[in-house]
Amino acid sequence: MTTPKEIFAKLERKILERAGEFSQIGGIYKFVLNGVDGGTWVVDLRKDSFGVRESDEEAQCKVTISSQDFVQIATGKLKADSAFMRGKLKLIGDLGLAMKLGKLFVK
Repeated sequence: MTTPKEIFAKLERKILERAGEFSQIGGIYKFVLNGVDGGTWVVDLRKDSFGVRESDEEAQCKVTISSQDFVQIATGKLKADSAFMRGKLKLIGDLGLAMKLGKLFVK
């Protein structure tokens, strides 16, 4: 089974390979994953501190979700909008930045 840690490692490789594209977003996301294999990760798309790291620092957009549902979304088995509507995914902060979240997980 895929773990959140593996997904964030893959995501970091992706954003580093496509740094020009992702740095235009210019924001910081914090993912708070609850449950087995949970934790807190930051996806930083600012030019001066670009990367993915396990951290509980401040962010412009905070996503709270179970680790299981996060894996389901990241692997295409659950749609993020459906998870949001069913209360499985919670967003706090910059909603404009939240609207760009899909770009991180599209192939």
